[in-house]
Amino acid sequence: MFLLSHRVQRIITKNSFNTLTRICKPQELQFSFVSFRQLTTNQQKKVSQKVSEKQYKPPALGVNPAYDEALKYIYEDKALKYAKIKDIEEQISNILTIIAPSNQRDQEVTHLKKMQYELQVLAEINDPEVRWNFKNGKIDMSIPVYRHLREKHWKKEPLYKLMQRITQMYVIPDVFPTFEPTIDLEFKFKNDIIEPGVFLFPAQTRKEPTMILTNFHEEKRLYTLIMVDPDMPDTLNKTYQTEWNWLIINIPLNVTNPDISGGEVILPYIPPHPPKGTKYHRYTLAILEQPNNQKIEIPKNMDRVKNVREFMSEYNLTLRGASFFREVWDKDVSDIYTNILVFSEPQYGRHPKVDQYLDETGLKQPKYTNF
Repeated sequence: MFLLSHRVQRIITKNSFNTLTRICKPQELQFSFVSFRQLTTNQQKKVSQKVSEKQYKPPALGVNPAYDEALKYIYEDKALKYAKIKDIEEQISNILTIIAPSNQRDQEVTHLKKMQYELQVLAEINDPEVRWNFKNGKIDMSIPVYRHLREKHWKKEPLYKLMQRITQMYVIPDVFPTFEPTIDLEFKFKNDIIEPGVFLFPAQTRKEPTMILTNFHEEKRLYTLIMVDPDMPDTLNKTYQTEWNWLIINIPLNVTNPDISGGEVILPYIPPHPPKGTKYHRYTLAILEQPNNQKIEIPKNMDRVKNVREFMSEYNLTLRGASFFREVWDKDVSDIYTNILVFSEPQYGRHPKVDQYLDETGLKQPKYTNF
C-alpha cells in the first residue's frame, strides 16, 4: 500500500510535474509520472481512525536543502520497494494458479507474504507523515507500517511493565504456568485504561470493563476471554480457590476487528466482591487462543469455581494475553452481595490465639499450684 504525504497529494492535485521533480526525478524513479500517479491514487488508503482537528503540516520545500534531499531519497527508495512488492504479488498469483495445493506451496506462499509485509514496512517507515500520524494516534492497523510500529511500541515499555508486575505479584505461576504474550490486552472501566496490578474500588468495577485487544494477525482467529479471582478462600481445604467472574468463548479477532461482541457469553459478568477479612484479590483477565481456529462448546451451567490450568488443558487453549487489577473489601461489597449476588456476605478472619496462661474464665492462671 502506497502512502502519500499531504505535500505529494497537493502536487498531484495541481498536476505540477516540475514541482514533483524537486522531490524525485522521474528518470531516477525509473517509471513515468503517470504510472507514479496511478500507483499512488489506486493504492492509497485513508487512516480509519477519527480525524482530529490537528493535521500534519509538512515543512515547505526549498527552505532546507538537506531535508529536500532526504525526502527525495525516501521516495526513491519507496518506489523501488513497491516495485519489488509488485513482483512478489505476481509470484504469489502464479504459484496459486499453477501449483496444486500442497504443504510446500503453502510454505512458499507464506514466505513470500512475509517478504511482502517486510517490504511494505520498510517502504513507509521513514516517511515523515507516517511518523507524525503514529505519534499523534492516527493509526490504521490494516496498514503494515502502523501495525509494525504499534507492536514495536508495545514490546518496548508496556509489555515490560506487564511482565514485571504479573511476575512480582505471582499471577505467574498462581494462575498460569507460563506466559509468552502476543496480544496487548488492555481494559478500561468508564474512560480510564487500567494499568496492570493497580488497586480499584469495588464501586468502579460494578459494570463489565471495555476490552481493548490489540492483535497483530490479519486472518481471523477464535479466542476465549476469561476473568477470574484466584484468591477466594476455600475454608474446607484451608487454601484458596479460583472463582470465575466472566467467560466468553468463540470470539473472532483479527488486526482490524478487536471487538469481543461476536463471542458467546457462557458466564455473565459478576462484579468483583472480595470478602471481608481477606487480603487483596488479584482479578485476572486473559485472552486464550482456541486450537485450530475451531469453535468450542462449554455448558452454560459451568461451575464458577474451577482451576484455570485444568480448563486450559481440557479445551487445549493457549494463553496469548493477560492483565490484572487488585481490590480489597469495602462497604460497597456488602451491597454487591445483597443486590447482585443475592446471598449472605461471608466474613473471614483468623482463629483467636489460645493463651495457655489463661484459665477457662479468661483470668490469668496462678503462678504456683498447691499440691
